[in-house]
Amino acid sequence: MKRREFLIMALLLLGGIIAIFMSDIKPLKHIIGPKQLLHEVNKKGRYISTDEVAKMIMEKDPTLLLIDVRSPEEYKKYTLDGAINIPAEKIMDDSNKDYFDSDVYTVVLFSNGSSLADQSWLRLRSYDYKGNKVMKGGLNEWYRTILNPQKPAGDAMSGKMEKQFLFRKGAQVYFTGATPVAGGAKKAKPAPTGKPIVKRKKKEVTGGCG
Repeated sequence: MKRREFLIMALLLLGGIIAIFMSDIKPLKHIIGPKQLLHEVNKKGRYISTDEVAKMIMEKDPTLLLIDVRSPEEYKKYTLDGAINIPAEKIMDDSNKDYFDSDVYTVVLFSNGSSLADQSWLRLRSYDYKGNKVMKGGLNEWYRTILNPQKPAGDAMSGKMEKQFLFRKGAQVYFTGATPVAGGAKKAKPAPTGKPIVKRKKKEVTGGCG
């Protein structure tokens, strides 16, 4: 990991831990301590790429559960197709905890970048909720890679790069309704802002804040 990335991650972790252990109005019992959180935050498996998320949406994967942790105002302006809105400050409300304790769903948290979603992930993990992921780069990365993908510079693309680019161009058409034309694509309709009704069987949550 580059020095700059390490410093950013360290600051994010510090801010997240402070928020977890000091922001609660009512003291709550935390299950995962700072040392284990530091170990967990360095695991790459907590991230999922925009390409993976796009593929799951396009394939209508029933196990995907997208959680937009931004404000309701931002959510209303634009969100991913099928996402529900749980603002970061309400992530541990009793009415929301059931979303994060399931063996059935792949829960993906996202925000504009990665920071707010990362902090939400840290908060959930501190209460021993497992299996939640963060969409790396957030909606900024989604725009760059899925809604407006650019062909890699240079004449020679590797097979892997070409396959990825072709997938992203197909995803661009799927999510924006863009019509492929010579030299690029033109937008035919705005990207969807689906607000689904999520039906879930309630169950007793373990490892929560009680």
